[in-house]
Amino acid sequence: MTLENPQQITNIVILGGGSAGWLSATYLNQILNGGKGSPCQITLIESSDIGIIGVGEATIHTFPGTLKLLGINESEWMVKCNATFKNAIKFVNWSGLPGKDVYWHPLSDIIRTTGLSIPIFHYWLQSKFQGNSAAFDASCFAAVELSESQKSPKSVNNQNPHTQLSDYGYHLDAGLLATYLKEKGKSEGIRQIVDNVLDVAFDEHGFIRHLVTENHGGVAGDLFIDCSGFSGRLINQALQEPFISDNDCLLCDRAVAIPVFYESGDKYNEKRGGINPYTTSTALSSGWAWNTPLVERSGNGYVYSSAFISPEQAEMELRQHLQEYTTPARHLQIRVGKTRNTWVKNCVSIGLSSGFIEPLESTGLYLIEAGLYHLLKNFPDRKFDPILRDNYNQTMQDLYEDIRDFIVLHYCLTQREDTPFWQANKYNLKIPDSLQQRLEQWRYIWPSHNFSAVSQPLFGDYSYVCILAGMGYLPEKALPIATYQPTLSLQLFAQLKNYAQHLKTCLPNHVDYLKNIHQREILSNIFMLGKQE
Repeated sequence: MTLENPQQITNIVILGGGSAGWLSATYLNQILNGGKGSPCQITLIESSDIGIIGVGEATIHTFPGTLKLLGINESEWMVKCNATFKNAIKFVNWSGLPGKDVYWHPLSDIIRTTGLSIPIFHYWLQSKFQGNSAAFDASCFAAVELSESQKSPKSVNNQNPHTQLSDYGYHLDAGLLATYLKEKGKSEGIRQIVDNVLDVAFDEHGFIRHLVTENHGGVAGDLFIDCSGFSGRLINQALQEPFISDNDCLLCDRAVAIPVFYESGDKYNEKRGGINPYTTSTALSSGWAWNTPLVERSGNGYVYSSAFISPEQAEMELRQHLQEYTTPARHLQIRVGKTRNTWVKNCVSIGLSSGFIEPLESTGLYLIEAGLYHLLKNFPDRKFDPILRDNYNQTMQDLYEDIRDFIVLHYCLTQREDTPFWQANKYNLKIPDSLQQRLEQWRYIWPSHNFSAVSQPLFGDYSYVCILAGMGYLPEKALPIATYQPTLSLQLFAQLKNYAQHLKTCLPNHVDYLKNIHQREILSNIFMLGKQE
């Protein structure tokens, strides 16, 4: 007896390669086909003329789980993509507060009390009001000390959760990731077409029937995934779904990128101090500079507002910041905002065509992951029931706006007013109503539970408090429950300190870990070649 749905989608066409296109292809193929290329044919069309944007080269803590879902071996892909670990983000020169203007946002969650699950940061705040001068992030997160000590978040082949950080992300080469996923996808039955799309043909209901290509004729599909980047070739151009800009609350609209290669023969940058297991975000005159250290090179760039600085001036400021004057720069225009509805008719936009929030918290790849995850939870058949589409659109809008609010938080709390850009952020920024309401609450008391409108927000209470504390936005009082059992807070901080020291002893140096997996991959390749002979 067959239970197959005669309306089942059996043909998906993805427009656009890069990280968004090939991650979408392999993700959908894994869930729908078990990685075998049928019963749903997945076709990816990419142009050989279009490069990869690659504004950000970092992920957050969700990406290891996505790789596991895809059946990808961590060490193998890290070696092939020159990837490194990311324990946290270090923010430099953001607050404008006197003294050491540095704060951290670790990827690992925070210690909480048993029973009521009170986050440790409430006890830190109580001690702060009592005169304790210890820094917030170093007091509340083991990941800060481990990052400063250049420790890997885990040991090779060690699966013991007590001797590794609970969450971590990666720095990676976006071009190499796309190539890796392409090779994997094609070997698992995904059809690749290298061609240019000339036109889009619709049926009588306004649904996409097929894409007209230059050399392959019409490519038909049941469901179309738009991974065409900022151009929004299907969702914005063909279906004319409007893009809603957020430049009134996020001012940066340009970027300039300059890779910095390590010295010859020093692929792990040991002559200059090694490879940091964290991203660094340094505020500059009209935006901020990123540093994502990889194997063989570091990714660097300047996200800035064109209203306050020219591309030439931005490039020069970045070169002065990096002390790098020879490597060619790449200039990018970015659109910050979201396509109003990311699913229209039989087309779903994923990646930059769907929306983009500047890469300050490395959410670019995450929004691809989330878009695919929620698409599959609302996956249609050829009837395309509106309830599935509407639920998806609302979910993605809520998620996008929640992340947008978190990014705005980094700007609107600044005390910097040394340049016109920072003055504009301090005095003239439009703060979304959803964030403004929470800021008013946090002026009185910090959060102690999931306060977001999103059922499963990406950034929970501890992430917001990292920014609030780092920017000096302290509430009037501590959570009243934190004033009881004063010995409990001492126990929590002692427990955290012991845990950090334990991990510091157990975990290898970041460079040593990377050397290990690269050497293992070389030996594995030699072994495989020997078997083939």
